[in-house]
Amino acid sequence: MRKDDAISPVVGVMIMLTLTIVLFGVVALVATSSAGDTGETITAEITAVNVTGSGIIFEHISGEQFNLTDIRIVLSTREDSTKSISLWGEPHLKGVSGENIGPGDRFTLDGVPDTGGMKFDSLIVQNGDHLTYRFYDSTDRPFSSGEIRI
Repeated sequence: MRKDDAISPVVGVMIMLTLTIVLFGVVALVATSSAGDTGETITAEITAVNVTGSGIIFEHISGEQFNLTDIRIVLSTREDSTKSISLWGEPHLKGVSGENIGPGDRFTLDGVPDTGGMKFDSLIVQNGDHLTYRFYDSTDRPFSSGEIRI
């Protein structure tokens, strides 16, 4: 009795199974990598440099250039962190020399003087309190944070 089969059925099944798993892995990799974030991540360091009668002055210390319309700032106070507010860049943030902010540029967060402190939209910060801030990019990733005393 002579067999003309060059590969046993078990080896053939193993090769087909391996090809199926590899193909599934490639399809899964392509599908998950293309379904990622569509926005741009920002790498920048921003610090509050001064409190004025009409708000806070921030300076872009280092990192890449960004547009004020693409960022969000979350404000709270160290003294009462249960109260916070989230504000999108425009109209609350204004660049001294435009909306595109690069290293060395300054921009302001508009506030309204309030009796004994300053008001940012619905958040009131009393004189002597520490205003904490955190900047987020359009993908909702934080890229800079800090605090300043009002």
